[in-house]
Amino acid sequence: MSKMSEEQKNFLISIGINPNDDLDKIDDLVSDYLVMHCLDEEYNPNEEGLMCESILDYIGEN
Repeated sequence: MSKMSEEQKNFLISIGINPNDDLDKIDDLVSDYLVMHCLDEEYNPNEEGLMCESILDYIGEN
């Protein structure tokens, strides 16, 4: 099982999510944050959205 990168952990902390929480909980919270804060009118992710997607990819692989 690979580890979450420091950049991913720091991002989670910056949006109020504990990176040590259960992955299912992190998945739900990051998904919500992505939809609410990180997509433009055409549903393209901004820079934060790309980080959210990388975290969701990590969770999907673990």
